[in-house]
Amino acid sequence: MVVNSSVAIVDDEKDLVRTFELLFQRRNIPLSFTAFDGSIAIEKFKSANPRPGVMVIDYRLPTMDGLQVMKEILAIEPDTKVIFMSGDYSIEQECLDIGATVFLKKPASIKTITDTVTRLMNL
Repeated sequence: MVVNSSVAIVDDEKDLVRTFELLFQRRNIPLSFTAFDGSIAIEKFKSANPRPGVMVIDYRLPTMDGLQVMKEILAIEPDTKVIFMSGDYSIEQECLDIGATVFLKKPASIKTITDTVTRLMNL
């Protein structure tokens, strides 16, 4: 399956996801999909064609945590760039060891998030 330069958002905070959607739309960043739940994110990732090149994943999610989501997505498509976001700083090293490209501490600024997404999409 082809990987493209779009982004997917996996976060259970619906207002935050909506903010990202509007922000990415204004910045002409293509959005592949959004998911509020880890297992749904994996299903959407599997069926996406083309698959997103960048994933923004939150740590605390219903059904499975973001670490598990990231592991499964990277097992399917190892070249996916993952921006892992969490307020739990104790997991930063584990995230990077598993394969996160970037770890952002919540709350991250809108500028930091969009700059990071844009930079990774252009790698």
